[in-house]
Amino acid sequence: MFSSGLNVEPLVDAVRGGRSDVNVVAHEVGASAAQLGVPLHEVLDHVERAYAPAEPPSAVTRATAVAWAERILVDSADIACEDPLTSLASVPYIRSRLAEIYRGADRDGRRATDTHALVVVELSRAGRGHGLEQAVRALDVAQVLHTVFTGDETIAQLSPRRFGALVARARADDVTLTLLGLLLDRTLAERDRARLWVEHLPGSADGIAPVLAALGE
Repeated sequence: MFSSGLNVEPLVDAVRGGRSDVNVVAHEVGASAAQLGVPLHEVLDHVERAYAPAEPPSAVTRATAVAWAERILVDSADIACEDPLTSLASVPYIRSRLAEIYRGADRDGRRATDTHALVVVELSRAGRGHGLEQAVRALDVAQVLHTVFTGDETIAQLSPRRFGALVARARADDVTLTLLGLLLDRTLAERDRARLWVEHLPGSADGIAPVLAALGE
């Protein structure tokens, strides 16, 4: 334990024991450091000391830095995880959730694209309106999405007229999409007819940012 409150002993023990889960431990240390406000350079210094006099493997350094950055992004004071009006998650938060899913899939020897999908709701441009109208439409869509997806799904606003629900692959079925479409039709005005589709996830975590960027246009 150090004055910052960061406990790196689990990483030291994992390194000295030659454990196979050292990347997982490094990831946990990086996330913990960010939560405690420990600067990244200081965290990486701890990683280097754990391996001294040898150099730490790049995979361990990367796992630490990625976890630190993701935690900082989620906790950043100017980026809320959730809109207080609509209860919709932000794009940075859904990106963080996707990263967690990919890590879990890699750990379990599975593919994230086989376990999860992104159900997208797109409102027409015709009904875009001014700021207040957009907020009301977002609130309506949020209520419908939360009605259909009542479990641990992550529901986010991807752009002013696009919304996404990160769900288990089995929940992105025809029955669920039909129900979602019916509820949206009943809730939204005629000019706000929604388009639905299932956005299949990229093969690797490197493709997350381009997909979300495209959906945010």
